[in-house]
Amino acid sequence: MAGPVTNTERDLTCTCGHCGAKISAAHFCAECGKIQTLLPDVDHFQFFDLPRKLDIDEAELEKSFYSLSRQLHPDYFMSASQREQRASIERSSKLNDAYRTLRDRVARVTYLLALEGYKESEKKAPPDLLEEVFELNVAIEEIKTAKTLGDADEVAEARLSLEAALDNLQQKLASIDGELTEDSKNWDYAMDQCAEQNRKTLILDHMSELLSHRSYIRHLVRAIEEEL
Repeated sequence: MAGPVTNTERDLTCTCGHCGAKISAAHFCAECGKIQTLLPDVDHFQFFDLPRKLDIDEAELEKSFYSLSRQLHPDYFMSASQREQRASIERSSKLNDAYRTLRDRVARVTYLLALEGYKESEKKAPPDLLEEVFELNVAIEEIKTAKTLGDADEVAEARLSLEAALDNLQQKLASIDGELTEDSKNWDYAMDQCAEQNRKTLILDHMSELLSHRSYIRHLVRAIEEEL
């Protein structure tokens, strides 16, 4: 797997389709001011001119989003050329996708992993949760049966058990989120220090595993909430 690189290390130069000037992958040409066709390989970080790091100033991101929304909106290009109209639509769509992804911390980690060649995490139970998962599935079946039979006492007892399990799972989610935050800091530090790829891979592997566990636990949480 190739090591991650910053935006400044990637070749983002291109030629303006209107005046032929050499420009970076900016939204507008510095020479003629025309909106630029969106390059197909521009990722969400590049779109906002951000390094491929996880500590993002969300307030600044929001400010950039609204500023670009005004600049790129198709309504401002109604009388422009077809090339400019198409560029406006493409960039506005990309803007919304990029903002929706980068403003959410978990989505941001998931996207970074995808950029680094990781497949979407499958739901996978944390090893220390396997016994609890078995008991939880039994409890869910018990409350379903009790509801079907109309046994109010059994429903109440099963509900107490599920509520306790839900509280435990919420604590585990909070713990995982804390680990993701720590891994995010470690990733950014590794990027700043130009750490060896092995070090970066270890961080990425751990984040991928955490997301897998997080996805599994969130699935359990939804299953419990449906029965409560």
